Amino acid sequence: MREWIVKLSTIDGGAAAALRVIEHFDTLVDQRSSAMALLRAAAALAECRVGLEDPERGLRLGVDAAGRPIADLDAGSRARQIRHYEEITVWLDRDGPPWVLDHLILERFARSLHAVKKTRETSPVAAATRIACDPDAAPADRENALRRLGLGATVTVVATHAADSRGMPPGLVLDRHRIHLFPASTASRLIPDDIAAGIDTCEAAEVHRGCEHARTALRIAVDLTSGRPAHVHYQQLGSVATIVESVDADTAARAPDVRRLRELQEQRPWVVATLEAVLSHTSVREVARLQHLHHSTMRQRIDWLERRLGYNPLSSAGYARASTTLTLCRIAMAAERRAVPFSPATAACR
Repeated sequence: MREWIVKLSTIDGGAAAALRVIEHFDTLVDQRSSAMALLRAAAALAECRVGLEDPERGLRLGVDAAGRPIADLDAGSRARQIRHYEEITVWLDRDGPPWVLDHLILERFARSLHAVKKTRETSPVAAATRIACDPDAAPADRENALRRLGLGATVTVVATHAADSRGMPPGLVLDRHRIHLFPASTASRLIPDDIAAGIDTCEAAEVHRGCEHARTALRIAVDLTSGRPAHVHYQQLGSVATIVESVDADTAARAPDVRRLRELQEQRPWVVATLEAVLSHTSVREVARLQHLHHSTMRQRIDWLERRLGYNPLSSAGYARASTTLTLCRIAMAAERRAVPFSPATAACR
């Protein structure tokens, strides 16, 4: 290919440039590069903003000409050029007139994304994981799949966001999630602290149910007080899992108590941390000690919360209401965190 490019450069610069685009993406496909690497390559070739969307993997990403992530993907120019390939959509936003090679860059970009994804998902690990997690699979097929994965009688199922699985070994992409199956004894060591994860440990025969349970736990895998990703174990949710399974993120965000809590958090950054601490301990003095405050200051904060919330979080009815509000807030916040990568400046429950 390089010899052809050199020869064509002396005859037809445009044809040589086209071959460079093709060679560039072909090399990335051979290397099984990530979606972000392909995205940045397209931006470098086009010298403008480029984006991609793959609903099957839960990816919606964009970078500028320098490869820096774009926060608002919908704030593109009016000259947006779009290309669809299978379930993948790619686009570029150019401030000036289109370039001759724009259509080729978009086409090779989309095809490369599709090729890399299919190559990864037809790996032996992904194929065996798909069978193990298929609720319609025969028990014998599931057992054989787990044996190929080297798994025993107890399995830990880990669900992560497909777009946020850095540092994880190969897994199965399922809708917007990536599913991983590990021996129960090693799972905790294999999950990076800086990614959200839903976790369920189950018997091997129940892996298909464990897959759904892990995805449920992932829906609230966020720390309310810091905005950081969290690891959530399904077994620890109890009846809270029913709420998480039944309420979508938009409904949770629209709940009046959630909106009120977010308003208060904007006024006082300690609101969520205080409310969580109050619900976790029976003694105000203990809560004050954990928050490194004098107990009278903590009492003032609780009184302030009671007046603003309109109920006493220390009462039986108030405890249930506040606990439910925090659960709904986690559902909404986890969804927002998935859409916007975490940064230290992210404030809690915004």
